[in-house]
This record gives sequence, C-alpha cells and structure tokens, in this order.
Amino acid sequence: MTDAIPTATTLVVDDNETKRYIIGSWLRRAGHTVVEAATAAQCWERLAEHQVDLVVLDVQLPDANGMEVCEQIKAAPATASLPVVHISAAAVEVTDRTSGLRRGADAYMTDPIDPGEFIATAEAVLRYYQARRRAERIAERMAAFTRTSLAINAATTFDGLAAVAARGALDIFSVPSAVYILPRTAR
Repeated sequence: MTDAIPTATTLVVDDNETKRYIIGSWLRRAGHTVVEAATAAQCWERLAEHQVDLVVLDVQLPDANGMEVCEQIKAAPATASLPVVHISAAAVEVTDRTSGLRRGADAYMTDPIDPGEFIATAEAVLRYYQARRRAERIAERMAAFTRTSLAINAATTFDGLAAVAARGALDIFSVPSAVYILPRTAR
C-alpha cells in the first residue's frame, strides 16, 4: 500500500513567497499539483478557479486572520468538506494550536516544519477525507437503492415498473440507463 495521494491538488496560502515556494516544492515532489495564494482574497479566488483537495493555510495573512479564513471555508457549503492544515511561524503556543483546531483546522503545524512530517500529515488528512467522501457516496447510493426498491414494490403496472427501474438505475449508478420493453406479442 502506498501512502501517496495521487492527483491531489493542494492550495498553499501564505504571504511569504519563500515559504510558499518551499512548501509547494515539498508537495510537488510528493506528487501534488500545487496552487498558490498570498492573501485570503486570493485564497477565495483560487478556490473558485480550481478543484482543490487540500488547503495549507498560514495563520497570519496580510488581509485576514487565517483561523477566520478556515472557519469561513468550513462554513461555506461548497468548501465545508475541504481539509485545512494550518501552518504558523508566529502562533506557535499550545493555545494557538488548540484554537486553530477548535476553529476547524484538521491539523496545525508550527515552524520549523520537517518536510517528511509535513507531507505525512497532509496525506493523512487527505486519506481521511477521501475515505469520508467514499463513505458518503456509498451512503447516497444505498439511500437511492432503498428508494428504488420501495418504488419498484409500489409499481402497479409493468410499464410503471420499467420506468421506476430505469430511473432507479440512474439514481444509484449515476449513469444514463434505458429499459426496452418487448411488445406484448413477443412476451
């Protein structure tokens, strides 16, 4: 089993260009696609422009508090399930880390950051969220299966049964489906 998360797109938000470059290079070497932002405003722009899997977010940005940005990410329906890893060179006390985690961060790391630990943390967070998304998709499919089963059992005509089965296949498998009904003479 490999720990690498292939095809992960990570947004690195930090006002320090050198720090963005270093963190981005670690992530790229680990197989991530990296998108960068220097401010909270740019963070929101990048989130709107890209399909992001993980946000690495500095706690102190020039235009906003990173903890508040994290809270906003977790509160917005479009980004609520997006994992956030806080990083900070200044807010390094236990109370800072505790506050960051309580306000929605999935991990909190302080400088100096070890590259191996950083990548392991980012990928552990991604594994958790990917497993959660898979579980949510399975739960959605099971609910669609249950609805379809009930509708099939409630169908009163063969044509109604066929229509419910086709619609149910679409709902369960998320792919178009068709039902061919043989003419009565061929049955």
